[in-house]
Amino acid sequence: MNKDRSTPQIEILPEHIIDQIKAGEVLERPASLIKELIENSLDAGSTEINIHLVENGLDLLSIEDNGHGMSFESLPYAFLRHATSKLKTYEDLYRLHSFGFRGEALASVAASARLSCTTQPINLDEAGGKIIIHGGAQDLLIPYRSSTHGTSLYIKDLFYNTPARLKFIKSKVSEKSALKKMLYAFVLSNSQTFFSIKWDEKEREIFKSVSPDDTHKRVEQVFFPKRSNCAESEIWNASEFYQDYKVEVFFTPGTSTTPQYRHHYLFANNRFFQDKSLHQSVLRTLEPIWRFGESGHYMVKITVPTEEVDVNVHPNKTQIKFLKSDVIYSLLVTSLRGALKAHAKESSTTFANEPMKQEQFFTRVENQSFDLMNMNSGYQTFEHRPTGSAAFTSQNHMQMQSSSPILGFISPSIILVTLENKFYIADIKKIMAEYVSTSLAEFIKKDELSGPLLISEPFKVPLGKIDSHFEDLKDLGFDLDRLNSEVIALRTLPRFVPQNISRDITNCLIQYFEQSKVSQFDSLEFKSFIETRWPLDNPIATHTLTNILDNDYLKNLVLVLLEDKNLKRLL
Repeated sequence: MNKDRSTPQIEILPEHIIDQIKAGEVLERPASLIKELIENSLDAGSTEINIHLVENGLDLLSIEDNGHGMSFESLPYAFLRHATSKLKTYEDLYRLHSFGFRGEALASVAASARLSCTTQPINLDEAGGKIIIHGGAQDLLIPYRSSTHGTSLYIKDLFYNTPARLKFIKSKVSEKSALKKMLYAFVLSNSQTFFSIKWDEKEREIFKSVSPDDTHKRVEQVFFPKRSNCAESEIWNASEFYQDYKVEVFFTPGTSTTPQYRHHYLFANNRFFQDKSLHQSVLRTLEPIWRFGESGHYMVKITVPTEEVDVNVHPNKTQIKFLKSDVIYSLLVTSLRGALKAHAKESSTTFANEPMKQEQFFTRVENQSFDLMNMNSGYQTFEHRPTGSAAFTSQNHMQMQSSSPILGFISPSIILVTLENKFYIADIKKIMAEYVSTSLAEFIKKDELSGPLLISEPFKVPLGKIDSHFEDLKDLGFDLDRLNSEVIALRTLPRFVPQNISRDITNCLIQYFEQSKVSQFDSLEFKSFIETRWPLDNPIATHTLTNILDNDYLKNLVLVLLEDKNLKRLL
């Protein structure tokens, strides 16, 4: 070591450097800035917000609102760090009714850009003010009066005072995509607020205010911006309640293979946030209608007591912690499955109301050449493809065939399968009865281990119906906890159980233990019980069925060759 070297001294950083460091934490890109500014406008009670962006906000970002404004005396404090009107005590952090609370956003903007702000309080007899700040230095502060209340903020040359940040700005396409994602989040979660969004001098988007009962109109405008009318079947909606908790979901059955054209939004008390676990829960639950690797649009609105959610997790406030995350997850999955069941029943009703005469069906079978290239014209699958989405062409169908032997559904319970250029029919109830039976028998015989779930699977079970069978289920690899008098949570599953049908298998076993003392899971009695109790209103994803059928023994038990005599026996 060089003994001549001086020991570095610890010093307090200058205020302007502290401001620039804080700006880097809060203002990562234009999208994070627009988030902070819109939150301020909404906290001010604005019902109309006008936004103008030039070069994706890097050259100019302006926002004008009709909120309650600020007085001349308060205006300069708005641009100081940790100055806020939204918190008085630490306890207020856990009963927040506002979006902002840190008092960092405007100070960060002032440190990074050229800024001017004019404001008029809602009391028009009171003077507002105008302030100009360049790179953290105040250039002007004067009184200002207007005949209308509200605040106008103009930000030019974003990051000019922190040029290192500009190096990390992504392409124009990426930045605009991030801006749209953030802007649409506020548009979706604040349907009663009018939004006008202008891009450069070319493009303007108008979102008129709608009542809370017409939220779906806002959802349609964001999900399908190029259509004047949206078919009801293109957006499905459901909600679930539990005490003071509510989860409402909107999603599309149609899918897109292009990530930038997908809208995925999570809101907690109207606050946009990101959560990988909840996102994966949506994708996993909607597997029956969203093919593996694809997804449609969705919006999840969660309402919880303010004291049971922690938003003070990250400076950008896009991460949230819930006190009762199991309840949130349970309501989310239940609402999504409820929507799937409702539409499955509609499909079943349609199918039942338009029966095909048996003679016509058999004639069609006899006359069909069953060339793979003609399968699209020979049978209609029940996969939902809404009006306006990409057509399900022969080429799409061939790609699907290459990855799955399942061609589609003849009815809600009957699937059509192709193997080695032959065509078979199988009953989903029989498939699941044989699969559960053989898998459980093998599980017990080999004394296999259970696998923990990344996310516990809560669902409702009537009080007393399961408590006496906890140990029976645990012996089979189903580890359960009772969360309250109505809800249990699956913690572990036998490895053979796909999580997206774990509830159905668990419920069948609970009913079986309620009615029978027999535990011979390879018995005809058990198979018959599962076959009669298996629910058809919870569709099974195609890739899950494909994995289940990837067993020669099971295929021999459930597949029926497509012949007249077999059809008559099966149908």
